[in-house]
Amino acid sequence: MLRLTPGWAAGYLLGSTVAAAASVALPAVAARATDGITGDAPGTGYLALLVVLVARGAAELLAAVTREAVLAEATQLRRGQVLRHLFSLSWADLRRRPVGDLVGRLVDDVPQSVGAAIAAVDTAVAVATSCGGLALLFLLDPLLGAVFVVGVLPAWPALRVAVRRIGVAHGEYQRVLGAIAARLTDAVSGGRTIRAAGSAAREMARVLAPLPALDAVGQRIWHGQRVVSWQNELVLTAARVGVLAVAGFEISTGRLSGGDFLAASLYLSLALALPGTVDSLLALARMAASTRRLAEVTSQAPQPVGGPAAALPPGPGAVSFQRVTVRAAGRTVLDNLELTVPPGVALAVVGASGSGKSTLTALLGRLLDPDDGRVLIDGVPVDAVSTTVLRREVAYAFARPALIGDRLGEAIGWGRPSVTAADLTTALEVAGAQTFVRRLPEAADTRLAAVEFSGGELQRLSLARAVAHDARILVLDDATSSLDTVTEAQVTTALTQRLRGRTRLVVAHRAVTAARCDLVAWLDGGRIRALGPHAHLWATDPAYRAVFGRDLSAPAP
Repeated sequence: MLRLTPGWAAGYLLGSTVAAAASVALPAVAARATDGITGDAPGTGYLALLVVLVARGAAELLAAVTREAVLAEATQLRRGQVLRHLFSLSWADLRRRPVGDLVGRLVDDVPQSVGAAIAAVDTAVAVATSCGGLALLFLLDPLLGAVFVVGVLPAWPALRVAVRRIGVAHGEYQRVLGAIAARLTDAVSGGRTIRAAGSAAREMARVLAPLPALDAVGQRIWHGQRVVSWQNELVLTAARVGVLAVAGFEISTGRLSGGDFLAASLYLSLALALPGTVDSLLALARMAASTRRLAEVTSQAPQPVGGPAAALPPGPGAVSFQRVTVRAAGRTVLDNLELTVPPGVALAVVGASGSGKSTLTALLGRLLDPDDGRVLIDGVPVDAVSTTVLRREVAYAFARPALIGDRLGEAIGWGRPSVTAADLTTALEVAGAQTFVRRLPEAADTRLAAVEFSGGELQRLSLARAVAHDARILVLDDATSSLDTVTEAQVTTALTQRLRGRTRLVVAHRAVTAARCDLVAWLDGGRIRALGPHAHLWATDPAYRAVFGRDLSAPAP
């Protein structure tokens, strides 16, 4: 983590090192100055004492300032790294973790992980300082060093066990907290449904159901910290009293001077630097647990970015699925599927719920990669093209779209910075959104936060965004499901007539939508059961008509 902020980190390491060195040198310098006062040794040593004290104070100030700068800047940069990694994962990998859990890791675990690097440096400095103080205590009087070791040594095994247990418990605490955050996120996003069903109390109980487990883990953590803290303090107090008692006795026998006694007490404080920082060690254990939780996400391999091709060759948008197999959640969604889509046609993809329609269309833009087989656009495998290029060539509109950006026009042109005002106007017209957009306070310049769109309006804006991309292939994944029949007919007609020349894949749940497309690919059992015009399939196959349930729309408009 320190490599993220090399400048501030260098200042922090320099300050910490100089402060530790000055602390180790201080007892000897203070002893010399004390003996100069009492007459036990020639010279005063005042100047050396002043230099050491000033150096330590300046170094501690430098370390404190740069420490906070490292934490702030490294946290920001690390969050950016983790967020970029999340967006580099495949759609299938990303959706395996609840949104609330991912937010918790970004908000809570990233600062803890960055703090772990700082805590590790602090611990290393404490170890070096403690070892230095103990070595100098032995050099001053081996008996004092032996008394210290005998007094402190029994505390280490228990301290190590406690730190390990508290670290494990903290990881469990964060896991339960993430589960609560995930449930809360789901509840907030489904707030309208919860209110309409009158199930707020039941949902509240569901969200807070893990709370007793969270309380139990928290109580276990605090109990462990309480026990180890008083035990450690008791041992350290006994060691401190023992060393100072022996040093006082040796002064009375003349083996130590007054300056030596002061040096021994200061060396003792240095030697106690590590075992005396129990809270820091426990904090380091908690931070290590957060680092492990973060690694669970960052260790996931990103989706391959594709081949070196900087662009697809010119082509009409022919699509081919060759022996494609996709497995998910222990079942085969697409099974050795073969499908060729002629360029420039509007293809309706139909099938029963769970037949793999969305999975099929997700393969085109590599939102998902097949387990076996290949997907080609104009004869080029999509995994041979960089994902950046592929995103420009395949545009999507979804059933539940999200508008991203500050203003409406920015959201429609999202992903295509070169979009012009004329492009926006055309896209809004094709999507049937120009009428309600004109009624907005500032039309396309309206801030998204200032207006709330209906489900149908959101879908039309999502369609406009896909059209504005001007991609050779347009994928509509149930993107008109929230439109009324009349509006859907108008939009579908515009998509099929005004966008001729582009290849369009339309996931269709209504017969009237399939009827307006040039061809229908009927998915059944993970394979293409039939490929042909809607009117022919409707007239000849009752099983095809059954796919649409009670939607008995005419086979042709």
